[in-house]
Amino acid sequence: MNRKLFDIIIPSWNMSEYAINCLLSIKANSFNYRVIFVDNGSEENEFERVNEVLQKMPHLLIRNETNLGFIKATNAGIKASDAPFIILMNNDTEAVCMWLQKLMNPLLKVKEIGLSGPLTTTVNSWQGRFPKDRRGFIIRDKGMLAFFCTMIKREVFEKVGLLDEAFGVGFGDDDDYCRRSINAGYRLALVQDLIIPHHHRSTFKSLYSVETIKEMQTNAIDKFYRKHQIIKNGRNC
Repeated sequence: MNRKLFDIIIPSWNMSEYAINCLLSIKANSFNYRVIFVDNGSEENEFERVNEVLQKMPHLLIRNETNLGFIKATNAGIKASDAPFIILMNNDTEAVCMWLQKLMNPLLKVKEIGLSGPLTTTVNSWQGRFPKDRRGFIIRDKGMLAFFCTMIKREVFEKVGLLDEAFGVGFGDDDDYCRRSINAGYRLALVQDLIIPHHHRSTFKSLYSVETIKEMQTNAIDKFYRKHQIIKNGRNC
């Protein structure tokens, strides 16, 4: 099988309606791609509905017996990938026209850029609050991109490694990976004329209470600070 230009890694647990919408949007708006779909122990009827759609598009299926969480499932997809550009994508997002071209553009134009991400419809995300009437992309030398939809050069994974599974099922892993990438000499790009619809944290909300999610976020932030020796006022220790 010929290697695709893009591998789109989608971890998924149940939530078949969202996953199917995501896959159909990718099929309608993408080129030279392969979906690496990592099923995290979904119920059989949920999986079968999704698999029916998968069979009609370029894909590689990885099935886990149990729900291993976003990070481990994503890492399994990264290990299985051989494309020069890898997209980490949540199953509750939707691809739009020209999305791959717009995400790839900064990675081709500026050698130091290793990761690119879009704006989103999620208003409580910084990528959702950003003005949506601008063009092109801006380069970020600090901060992060949320991994609901992020394109990453293969060479970044080869140099920086996989996502840190010490962050558990999710939260904090994207902050950590962006920090590690920046420390390795890469820069981030925010694509200002690409808005990816995102039904924020659909899977987490189906698994955990609001209080538990807040606790998980707090623990992830503390773990990030400890790992990178940062104190909460932003100064290095």
